[in-house]
Amino acid sequence: MNGRNYSQLLRLIPGAVATTLDPFGLALSTTGQRINGIRTDSISFNIDGAENMDNGGNSNAAVNPSADAIAEVKILTSGYSAEFGGRSGALINVITKSGTQRFHGTMFEFVRNDFFDARSFFARQVDPLRFNDFGYTLGGPVYVPKKWNVDKQKLFFFVSQEWKYSHIGSTRVNNVATAAERAGNFTGSTLPAPIDPLNNQPFANRTVPASRFSRDGPKLLNPIPLPNFGGPGGNYVATRVSQTDPRELLMRFDYNLSAKTQLNYRWVHDQWDILDAFQGGSLGIVPGGRPRPAYVTGLGLSHVFSPTMLNHISMSLSHDIIVGNPQNNSLKRSTLGVTFPELLGGNRFGIVPDLSMTGFAGYNGGDRIKKNNSIFMWKDDFSKVWGSHSLKAGVHFTRSRTDENIRFNDQGAVSFTPAARLSTRNVIADVLLGNFQNYTESGADADYWGRFNQVDFYFQDNWKVSRKLTMEMGVRYNYLPAFTNALGNTSTFAPSLFDPKKAPQVSAADGSITPGSGDSYNGLAFFGSSFPDKAIGRIPAASDPSLKRLFVGFSSGAYNTNHYDIGPRFGFAYDPFATGRTAIRGGFGMFYDRTPTNVLINPSGNPPFNVTASIFDGNIDNPTGGTQRDFPSNLSMLPRDLNTPSVISYNLGVQQQLPFKIILDVGYVGNLVKHISRTININQLRVGTRLNAPASTVNQNALRPYLGYANINMRDHGDNSNYNSLQSTISRRVASGFSITANYTWSRAIDSSSGTPQDSYNARPDYGLSSVHRAHLLNVNYIYELPFFKKSSHAILKNALGGWEFAGVTTYQSGAPNSIIVTSDVGRIGASSSRASLLSNPNITAGERTLTRWFNTDSALPPERMVQGVFGNGGRNVLIGPGFSQWDVSAIKNVDVGERARLQFRAESFNLTNHPSFTSIDTTARFDAAGKPTGTYGAVTAAGPSRVLEFGLKLIF
Repeated sequence: MNGRNYSQLLRLIPGAVATTLDPFGLALSTTGQRINGIRTDSISFNIDGAENMDNGGNSNAAVNPSADAIAEVKILTSGYSAEFGGRSGALINVITKSGTQRFHGTMFEFVRNDFFDARSFFARQVDPLRFNDFGYTLGGPVYVPKKWNVDKQKLFFFVSQEWKYSHIGSTRVNNVATAAERAGNFTGSTLPAPIDPLNNQPFANRTVPASRFSRDGPKLLNPIPLPNFGGPGGNYVATRVSQTDPRELLMRFDYNLSAKTQLNYRWVHDQWDILDAFQGGSLGIVPGGRPRPAYVTGLGLSHVFSPTMLNHISMSLSHDIIVGNPQNNSLKRSTLGVTFPELLGGNRFGIVPDLSMTGFAGYNGGDRIKKNNSIFMWKDDFSKVWGSHSLKAGVHFTRSRTDENIRFNDQGAVSFTPAARLSTRNVIADVLLGNFQNYTESGADADYWGRFNQVDFYFQDNWKVSRKLTMEMGVRYNYLPAFTNALGNTSTFAPSLFDPKKAPQVSAADGSITPGSGDSYNGLAFFGSSFPDKAIGRIPAASDPSLKRLFVGFSSGAYNTNHYDIGPRFGFAYDPFATGRTAIRGGFGMFYDRTPTNVLINPSGNPPFNVTASIFDGNIDNPTGGTQRDFPSNLSMLPRDLNTPSVISYNLGVQQQLPFKIILDVGYVGNLVKHISRTININQLRVGTRLNAPASTVNQNALRPYLGYANINMRDHGDNSNYNSLQSTISRRVASGFSITANYTWSRAIDSSSGTPQDSYNARPDYGLSSVHRAHLLNVNYIYELPFFKKSSHAILKNALGGWEFAGVTTYQSGAPNSIIVTSDVGRIGASSSRASLLSNPNITAGERTLTRWFNTDSALPPERMVQGVFGNGGRNVLIGPGFSQWDVSAIKNVDVGERARLQFRAESFNLTNHPSFTSIDTTARFDAAGKPTGTYGAVTAAGPSRVLEFGLKLIF
């Protein structure tokens, strides 16, 4: 396991694709792997049946158990029984080791050092790497000699501790402005000749005079380093070292109260000290810490009433805390000399706004999260064997608490693009002049307290119909009331409450709101009937009596509760010849997902709890234009009716035992996913709105359907997807010390947006390949225990040449889909970009690809040649990016130490062949004055890890 993370075992099963090549990024994140085309926030990780997830975003595990403390990993992917639920995707349950009547344990250390490694593809030198993983495990009986538990059958313990010190360098390739470009001289630049926005004429000699520079615009470029690289993908390479230093303690006790009653207790505690060198962007100028303590603890009680009747009760609690500590001193306004007036004055760090520039690397202020998450679970599972029926029923109760800050962008964010009204058509020249396309700023930060309770009931029957046929039938009912915010500082927009007559007047020139006009909260509503007592003193709006009018009768939940989430399950196994060598298996089931608690985070930032000002087509020296004005706020909206995301999963396959202990398994696996989330901007302009005068010169905020607001982003569960695959596995059981398993998946995943449609009024053109689509996947894993000298009577030969094992994992995976983008508002809706119009298929053959031209860059039209007032005809995700392949191998030497101990030496190589796997390409279409592709457009911009060696030593007793 690369990085010794057990979650990498998922990659050995059919239908599982990797979305990251970073082995250490899998430690807590659950988003690096996707199974059977289902989105990653639908995966559920468990420890001994206890939920091991952060419910805020459903994208992280709370703890990462040590590989040496794991007895078994159970992975359920498709059509599993009604006993399991809570998520609609795969379920991974880690079963921890327990003590036995004899003492057993391990001591181990694994080491990596960049001295042994190869240079990654874009790096100028070998990436720095220091990795030390060491610890121990010990298990056995708890007894008092000659007094208590003398037969060692009552109480058992297992303890594990592990420390990992991962100081890992990584390289990012960027595009930054040259010294000449920063001085306004573009005579030798590949950027377009700058146009003077005052007269629409080119600047003389392709040079912007310093006298025209804005006061603060050039200062925003000062934190960005100068070019240092001349290879493909960019002109600046940043190599930085990130740190991930977790330490873990796991304890488990198993107590046999009697022959019929067993009690077990488990405690897993992780302390993660994390420093992300690229927290503030790919330039590495803003590193940041994210310490993360967490634990999962649980208690279980099993009682056998009779040989056919068993009941198991369990309780568990998981808890994690996350705190962000960005190191953003390099962005201090005082250090850089930036003096432009802020709109709202809530800048807690005193830093410059987040900077984005089309075609160039920018930066942001880093992570400032503060989060406290707890999940309590109680389960009661009852089993009864009745003749040929194995019956099981249960009830599961879950209670979740998430306290988190909303992370308002109080320092602001500024975007420079050629789509700006005052653009020079040269983005660096725009920065020098200070002419931005969009500037946004929010008020002071605040918290939300997300709460939910969930109850699940299930019943299933495993019926041995005959010697040939076994059937499993069941049903699960999920009852999940809507999430609530215990602080009450959540509002939503309700179109039915919006009165156009109360809309404020919006300036056509700059999009500001005319003071004193209209209702500032037109169409807004609170949940519940009043603010809770906890809000008094914490939420300023809770003490404002004028806001009571926004309590309009909505329930306290963020949306109406769904009462009909019933999930039937069915499966069968049929042996047509009653020989035990052939099996036909199939099944289907309906699974419901749990919406993440952080659906509340953005609506809790709505007015009146926060004010976000957005300014378009202004100048950075004075975004307010010299006067104090209010601007329409962006809103996040939760509709009252929000269907529960669901998956209908189905599979059918044949398994055949072949000669030489070979098993062939071929099957079809598919699913139909309904009501998955996407974001719809219900206040988006209709396509073509700003095409002709006078609308073409009117600020888009003055043209919005719901005047007085900017974007109104509604969480909508209207996205659907489908996945179809052929999954085949061939495996050879261990024989003569050799075993091998190979699986191949040929699949297609399609959805209608993968998150956000380009046109909120018509998502149909977005129907295409899902972002999780990977057409081809091949995994091969093997172990060979060399027989030579293993049983030699000669001690030297046996210890020196015997006891060797070779193992490996080989992976091939096709690339991810991409869309080609142009940075132009061709749809005339006030957007900064849109999908390009394509003249031909952008995909080219492998023989035609180069690092600077991975696809046909001539297939996209320059923005000025596209039909204005309509979206580009390029489909979503029509371009397939680079795939990857990797060979990981290990040589293992076992040496017996006495009769009960064994010393194991491991030498492992990850990416043995040092084959570069490219991970991203630049799909933002940019063209020079002659209409030829320019910059890094079409080029490969990043690659995965190079060859890495690891050495390990383990004592097993």
